[in-house]
Amino acid sequence: MSSLAYALLVVLCLGRTMAYVERILENDGVCSLNFITSTVNLSGREDQSAMVIRDNQYFQKWSSKHEFSCRFTVTSSLGLGIFAVIQHLSFRRNAQGQCIDYIQFRHAEKTISLLDLNIKFKSSESWSEKMCGKFNAFEANVDSESYQGSDGNDDKEIKNSFIDHKGMIEVKIFLGNKTVESNEELKFEIVFTAFQECKYDNGHWKYCGRKTCIFKDFFNDGKLNCPYKSCKDENGCRQDIAVLNSNYMSTTTLGTKVVAATVACLVTMILVFIAFLWIFRHCGPVFCCMGNPNSHPHSSEMQPVPRLDTMGVVATAPPDFMVASGTEVRTADKDLPPSYESLFPSK
Repeated sequence: MSSLAYALLVVLCLGRTMAYVERILENDGVCSLNFITSTVNLSGREDQSAMVIRDNQYFQKWSSKHEFSCRFTVTSSLGLGIFAVIQHLSFRRNAQGQCIDYIQFRHAEKTISLLDLNIKFKSSESWSEKMCGKFNAFEANVDSESYQGSDGNDDKEIKNSFIDHKGMIEVKIFLGNKTVESNEELKFEIVFTAFQECKYDNGHWKYCGRKTCIFKDFFNDGKLNCPYKSCKDENGCRQDIAVLNSNYMSTTTLGTKVVAATVACLVTMILVFIAFLWIFRHCGPVFCCMGNPNSHPHSSEMQPVPRLDTMGVVATAPPDFMVASGTEVRTADKDLPPSYESLFPSK
């Protein structure tokens, strides 16, 4: 029965994961070989309105003789906006904390109305801040401004994300021409999710924060789609404790603290159990005597049981104190005065 339940759970998880359109950086023509930026389109279908773009060990085999620069544009249909959230990233920094490798986003759409037609053109707006270092979407190693705003707004945009309300985001992935060391790992994963304007849940679309909705099946699927610090689509993942690092701010989630506390509790219970076994094994009789003092008399008060072969000796050889008593009686008889009958015999 448990095997059947496990199989059903796996099928359900696979079914939900298949809702994402997955593109591999080196295999699916995401990076164009010419100077024309390639375009990747998000489907208008609700269950395919999200896309995952990631590498597949490509950077580990990269020769690093030249700089690597990849640019592509993600677009949506039906007038939907796009969320871009970096799920995890491992890009290098130099000794000064500057990015050697990085990811950048920018708005790439400009609309010109001609009669009844809206014609979209790519614009050349400024790029976002360079994103590098090591982090993931649930434990984002970014500065505290993204999570500790003075306004306490849960719908504040997290730093490892980008939002375009017009449905066209241009992406740049850059690697410096520096040899990848054996202890270094270069990888990334970005999730692009189409969203629509809303104020509350609307049919198959579920409220995500800041008057936006995404497809309901993208909730609680293990990927962060909503780019707000409330993390509504994953039951919340706000960072509670920020630990300062030399290059970035490392944070610990509530879930991590709960797991750590559980492990610590289990370890403590095991140690206490082992200590109890050791004490019982080495000091068990002492505890028994303390618990029932009358059940076992003290060893100094216990008398040996006489054996049959020694009982005769005990009977024929009285103790020394008995012999001494008889001698004293006889000595006392010698010192007594003569009796009355011996002095005055009767006539």
